Amino acid sequence: MATFPLPLTQLVHENLSVVMTFAFSRGPLEQLIEEKFEGEWKYLRKFVFDISEKHAIKACVELAIYLRALDDEEKMTAWLRENSGRAFGRVTCSDGSTEPLALREVANKIIHAANFSWNFSTENKPFLICMPRDNQRWRQADIDIVALAAFCGQLIS
Repeated sequence: MATFPLPLTQLVHENLSVVMTFAFSRGPLEQLIEEKFEGEWKYLRKFVFDISEKHAIKACVELAIYLRALDDEEKMTAWLRENSGRAFGRVTCSDGSTEPLALREVANKIIHAANFSWNFSTENKPFLICMPRDNQRWRQADIDIVALAAFCGQLIS
Protein backbone atom coordinates (compact mmCIF):
# COMPACT_ATOMS: atom_id res chain seq x y z
CA MET A 1 0.00 0.00 0.00
CA ALA A 2 1.40 3.39 -1.01
CA THR A 3 1.79 6.02 1.65
CA PHE A 4 1.20 9.73 1.34
CA PRO A 5 4.34 11.42 -0.06
CA LEU A 6 4.43 14.23 2.53
CA PRO A 7 5.10 14.22 6.29
CA LEU A 8 1.42 14.56 7.25
CA THR A 9 1.70 14.90 11.01
CA GLN A 10 4.42 17.52 10.67
CA LEU A 11 2.20 19.50 8.28
CA VAL A 12 -0.77 19.13 10.65
CA HIS A 13 1.36 20.51 13.50
CA GLU A 14 2.70 23.40 11.42
CA ASN A 15 -0.76 24.53 10.37
CA LEU A 16 -2.30 24.05 13.78
CA SER A 17 0.54 26.17 15.21
CA VAL A 18 -0.60 29.09 13.03
CA VAL A 19 -4.24 28.58 14.07
CA MET A 20 -3.42 28.36 17.78
CA THR A 21 -1.19 31.41 17.66
CA PHE A 22 -3.94 33.42 15.99
CA ALA A 23 -6.72 32.15 18.24
CA PHE A 24 -4.91 32.67 21.52
CA SER A 25 -3.28 35.99 20.67
CA ARG A 26 -6.51 37.65 19.56
CA GLY A 27 -7.77 38.58 23.05
CA PRO A 28 -4.50 40.04 24.34
CA LEU A 29 -4.02 42.00 21.11
CA GLU A 30 -7.54 43.43 21.30
CA GLN A 31 -6.85 44.47 24.89
CA LEU A 32 -3.51 46.04 23.93
CA ILE A 33 -5.05 48.09 21.13
CA GLU A 34 -7.95 49.21 23.29
CA GLU A 35 -5.64 50.30 26.12
CA LYS A 36 -2.70 51.78 24.20
CA PHE A 37 -4.14 53.27 21.01
CA GLU A 38 -6.78 55.98 20.99
CA GLY A 39 -8.82 56.72 17.90
CA GLU A 40 -8.95 54.81 14.66
CA TRP A 41 -5.86 52.84 13.68
CA LYS A 42 -6.98 51.38 10.38
CA TYR A 43 -3.64 50.00 9.20
CA LEU A 44 -2.58 48.80 12.63
CA ARG A 45 -5.84 46.81 12.88
CA LYS A 46 -5.27 45.53 9.36
CA PHE A 47 -1.91 43.91 10.08
CA VAL A 48 -2.71 42.91 13.65
CA PHE A 49 -6.13 41.35 12.97
CA ASP A 50 -7.06 41.05 9.29
CA ILE A 51 -3.83 39.65 7.89
CA SER A 52 -3.32 37.21 10.75
CA GLU A 53 -6.92 35.99 10.42
CA LYS A 54 -6.41 35.33 6.70
CA HIS A 55 -3.29 33.33 7.50
CA ALA A 56 -5.21 31.37 10.14
CA ILE A 57 -8.03 30.56 7.70
CA LYS A 58 -5.49 29.45 5.08
CA ALA A 59 -3.84 27.26 7.72
CA CYS A 60 -7.26 25.79 8.61
CA VAL A 61 -7.90 24.84 4.99
CA GLU A 62 -4.48 23.24 4.66
CA LEU A 63 -4.94 21.53 8.03
CA ALA A 64 -8.25 20.08 6.83
CA ILE A 65 -6.63 18.65 3.71
CA TYR A 66 -3.82 17.05 5.71
CA LEU A 67 -6.25 15.68 8.33
CA ARG A 68 -8.30 14.07 5.55
CA ALA A 69 -5.19 12.51 4.05
CA LEU A 70 -4.02 11.34 7.47
CA ASP A 71 -7.43 9.87 8.19
CA ASP A 72 -7.37 8.09 4.82
CA GLU A 73 -3.98 6.60 5.74
CA GLU A 74 -4.58 5.77 9.40
CA LYS A 75 -8.40 5.45 9.73
CA MET A 76 -8.33 7.63 12.86
CA THR A 77 -12.00 8.62 12.72
CA ALA A 78 -13.09 4.99 12.91
CA TRP A 79 -10.66 4.33 15.75
CA LEU A 80 -11.86 7.40 17.68
CA ARG A 81 -15.49 6.42 17.15
CA GLU A 82 -14.86 2.92 18.51
CA ASN A 83 -12.50 3.85 21.36
CA SER A 84 -13.16 7.33 22.63
CA GLY A 85 -16.26 8.97 21.23
CA ARG A 86 -14.28 12.22 21.20
CA ALA A 87 -16.03 15.13 19.52
CA PHE A 88 -14.36 18.13 17.92
CA GLY A 89 -17.28 20.52 18.07
CA ARG A 90 -20.80 20.37 16.74
CA VAL A 91 -22.66 20.75 13.49
CA THR A 92 -26.09 22.32 13.22
CA CYS A 93 -28.12 20.36 10.69
CA SER A 94 -30.57 21.89 8.24
CA ASP A 95 -33.49 20.88 10.52
CA GLY A 96 -31.93 22.76 13.48
CA SER A 97 -30.74 19.68 15.36
CA THR A 98 -27.09 19.41 16.41
CA GLU A 99 -24.66 16.53 16.19
CA PRO A 100 -21.09 16.10 17.46
CA LEU A 101 -18.33 16.51 14.90
CA ALA A 102 -16.04 13.58 14.21
CA LEU A 103 -12.48 14.22 13.07
CA ARG A 104 -13.20 13.57 9.39
CA GLU A 105 -16.25 15.84 9.54
CA VAL A 106 -14.08 18.66 10.87
CA ALA A 107 -12.02 18.38 7.70
CA ASN A 108 -15.12 18.09 5.51
CA LYS A 109 -16.81 21.13 7.03
CA ILE A 110 -13.72 23.28 6.57
CA ILE A 111 -13.19 22.09 3.01
CA HIS A 112 -16.84 22.67 2.06
CA ALA A 113 -17.32 25.95 3.89
CA ALA A 114 -18.17 29.10 2.00
CA ASN A 115 -17.38 31.40 4.89
CA PHE A 116 -15.46 31.37 8.16
CA SER A 117 -15.67 33.33 11.38
CA TRP A 118 -14.49 32.89 14.95
CA ASN A 119 -16.16 32.64 18.32
CA PHE A 120 -13.94 33.88 21.15
CA SER A 121 -16.77 34.39 23.65
CA THR A 122 -15.49 31.75 26.09
CA GLU A 123 -12.01 32.41 27.42
CA ASN A 124 -9.47 29.85 26.24
CA LYS A 125 -12.11 28.02 24.19
CA PRO A 126 -12.00 29.41 20.62
CA PHE A 127 -14.23 27.97 17.92
CA LEU A 128 -13.83 28.19 14.17
CA ILE A 129 -17.30 28.75 12.70
CA CYS A 130 -17.84 27.30 9.22
CA MET A 131 -20.80 28.38 7.13
CA PRO A 132 -21.80 26.16 4.21
CA ARG A 133 -22.38 26.90 0.58
CA ASP A 134 -26.01 26.89 -0.56
CA ASN A 135 -27.99 23.64 -0.57
CA GLN A 136 -25.98 21.85 2.10
CA ARG A 137 -27.38 19.43 4.69
CA TRP A 138 -25.98 21.61 7.45
CA ARG A 139 -26.33 25.22 8.61
CA GLN A 140 -23.18 25.77 10.63
CA ALA A 141 -20.23 23.87 12.07
CA ASP A 142 -18.54 25.01 15.28
CA ILE A 143 -15.06 23.50 15.46
CA ASP A 144 -13.50 23.33 18.91
CA ILE A 145 -9.90 24.41 18.41
CA VAL A 146 -8.78 23.18 21.84
CA ALA A 147 -10.23 19.70 21.27
CA LEU A 148 -8.55 19.57 17.87
CA ALA A 149 -5.24 20.69 19.40
CA ALA A 150 -5.52 18.05 22.13
CA PHE A 151 -5.90 15.33 19.53
CA CYS A 152 -3.19 16.66 17.21
CA GLY A 153 -0.86 17.04 20.19
CA GLN A 154 -0.86 13.26 20.44
CA LEU A 155 0.30 12.76 16.85
CA ILE A 156 3.96 11.92 16.50
CA SER A 157 5.85 13.97 13.92
